[in-house]
Amino acid sequence: MRIVGNSLSEIREHFENELIDLYDSNERRALYRQAAAEINGYSMLHLHFHPDDKVQESDLIKYSSWVKRLKNHEPVQYILGKTWFMDLEIHVNPAVLIPRPETEEIVNHLLLHLTSKKIRVLDACTGSGCIALALKHYLPEADIYGCDISADALSVASANAQRLGLNINFQTVDLLNSPPLEKYSNLDVLISNPPYIPERERESLAKHVSEKEPSIALFVPNSDPLLFYTALANWGKVVLNDGGFLIAECHTNFTTEVAKLWKDLGYSDVQEYKDLSDLPRFVTAVLQK
Repeated sequence: MRIVGNSLSEIREHFENELIDLYDSNERRALYRQAAAEINGYSMLHLHFHPDDKVQESDLIKYSSWVKRLKNHEPVQYILGKTWFMDLEIHVNPAVLIPRPETEEIVNHLLLHLTSKKIRVLDACTGSGCIALALKHYLPEADIYGCDISADALSVASANAQRLGLNINFQTVDLLNSPPLEKYSNLDVLISNPPYIPERERESLAKHVSEKEPSIALFVPNSDPLLFYTALANWGKVVLNDGGFLIAECHTNFTTEVAKLWKDLGYSDVQEYKDLSDLPRFVTAVLQK
């Protein structure tokens, strides 16, 4: 449906009416503000005090496109082509998972518990590279590596690193079927936000997640929800130094199972942690050789 009129108030009303079945009122207002900031550079205060301002026809087309894409369940981060992670602007597209605040928490946890800043770290299943990028940003003396099975994802990660001026070595690796690369030996940290949602939960997810974000970065077989955590632990035994640190984000329903798995596979000091929403979210462990 075409926007009737070209004032900001009429555009806002269009967002409200067209997206009413998909988003609550606060979300609709936020999406309108994001569109206005991106298309016209308008601040929230400008939108509030100048609702009768008119926009050009070319901009009106852009607002209509936003609404059409949102109605098609496209995440706003893909429309913008970017999001924020640990104070870094991370570019994203449908080849990569959109970084979440919960993932920031595992990075924060690692940064708070490091005893040295000159470390070697591998971010497995790196996707957009957000974890590796944040670590390199805050630990410029560290050697940071990132790997992923998706060449398209690594293209996004490499472009992010280049744009941010961060030197990170990214490589295509199949964590489940490839032996650890020699270049990853003597690591101090192996960190990951791997796929962890059982396929049976696909239908329960919002469409902007299940239909628009890459399935390869989200889902695991119903029969083996800990698939990647087994692989991470086995990789860790090869690539981590004595006393090396293993840390991964987890499905809230399987955090305790991940902790038990890692204990059974010989790791020590295995700890579970909750996120800021008080949900079980990540597990850490130490490799003693």
